[in-house]
Amino acid sequence: MLASLFWRLGAFFLGLLLAGLYQLPIAVWWPGGFWLASRLLKRYIYWRQFFLLLACLSLGMWRAQTIAPANEHLQLYFGQTAEWEFQICADPEPAWDKQVVVLCPLSPVLSKATKEKVIANLPLYPRVYYGDYLQLKCRLEAPPVFADFNYAAYLAAKGIGAICSWPTVLRVEPSRGNKVWWQRLFLVKYRARQTLNLALPEPAAGLATALLLGYKKTLFPAEEKKLQIAGLSHLVAISGGHISLFLELLISLFIYGGLNRKHAIWPALMLVVLYVALTGFQASAWRSLLMGGIALYAWRRGRLANAWLPLAWAAALMLWQNPLLWQRDLGFQLSFLALAGMIALNPILSAGLELCSSRFRYNYLRPVAQAFNLSLAAQLAVWPLLALKMGGFSLIAPFTNVLAFAVFAPLVLFLLLALIITAIWPGVPLILWSPSYILLEYLLRLGRMSANWSWSYLETPDFTSIQAAGYYFGLILLVLAYWRLTKKPREGLFRITKQ
Repeated sequence: MLASLFWRLGAFFLGLLLAGLYQLPIAVWWPGGFWLASRLLKRYIYWRQFFLLLACLSLGMWRAQTIAPANEHLQLYFGQTAEWEFQICADPEPAWDKQVVVLCPLSPVLSKATKEKVIANLPLYPRVYYGDYLQLKCRLEAPPVFADFNYAAYLAAKGIGAICSWPTVLRVEPSRGNKVWWQRLFLVKYRARQTLNLALPEPAAGLATALLLGYKKTLFPAEEKKLQIAGLSHLVAISGGHISLFLELLISLFIYGGLNRKHAIWPALMLVVLYVALTGFQASAWRSLLMGGIALYAWRRGRLANAWLPLAWAAALMLWQNPLLWQRDLGFQLSFLALAGMIALNPILSAGLELCSSRFRYNYLRPVAQAFNLSLAAQLAVWPLLALKMGGFSLIAPFTNVLAFAVFAPLVLFLLLALIITAIWPGVPLILWSPSYILLEYLLRLGRMSANWSWSYLETPDFTSIQAAGYYFGLILLVLAYWRLTKKPREGLFRITKQ
């Protein structure tokens, strides 16, 4: 049963891959036709499975081809400077010197492009909010493609097809009452950001805002660069590792409060969903919730190998919702590779850990060594992608991540408790924020200290995709060889099984 699901999910992924490489016309009835053929031939096991695989393959190809271009109608107005009317259709992203807003066109001229989106960098004032109506004077342009970064493809994966360049704000009108629930949610998020800015000094406030609320541009750029060199750039974004650690801390607290392990996961999961809601239900936060939940599920089961099927299902669901993720979303690629690396490589590293523990007797350091194994496994899986996309990668990331993740869960808990108490009693003393500030300063100093070492970051300007493919091919061979040496092949694991 599990082998058949893997094959079908693999066929779906292959269909997405082929559709991204080749423009093959696939009609909507193809998947249904192949599925019907599998039902008619259900007595013939191999023919049934063959047509089911074809159905999944064609389904992936068809889904990828249903995505309309992000600027199908907007491209008609590229190069034009005029007064346009928009509505803010996403939570504005605050930065040090601007507001990054995603706009949905409203102008009669742009009536055919109402389902397409435009991005604009507005001045810090006047402040704008989700749902506001804007009249802007700007020049609509196609997103550029740089030599080392395809900005147009990056925006297209988010449904954004145009840039509103050199905008001048002519008029701002508050929302007229639609999407009230989202407005209230983002208002809570905005007030939380204000509270963090008032209670904490910079750059701790910027890091807390990025880590807790999902804002990626609130940290000072120089500090963000140091975190990147230290391999801690994921701290300014919500990741699966963050979610799994926070979820595990909540489960432990509920168990300590008297709930059994079986029932403790549900209130903990509800609180984590509320935490994701506080970020505005960002796509990256949902992805992190899925990936973090999978990692925790596998850890609770006692074997990371149990996470292969949930990981495949999560990837299939996300790619069904947005087939462009695997090509253009670096966050999705890194999350998937990191978790796959932990599942595949952690057993190999753990075998080395067992060998060392039997010789050197350092059982008291076993939890730290296990955390280092997971961090190293993730880094071994993602460094070629970072070398390709970012032009380099951190050499000390496996060490700094262990030190950073050790304080992440209590840091989030302290920040949330301080926000809740401050919202109830606005006059509480600032000493309430001391634990959060100490942990934030610890993370910032960890990044600064690590960035000062000249050997901590390796730049790879000449690294090619062929080299990356060769590395991953060798890594796959290593994992398969280890599996064959340590485990007996299961019946039907790599072949289609009779159901």
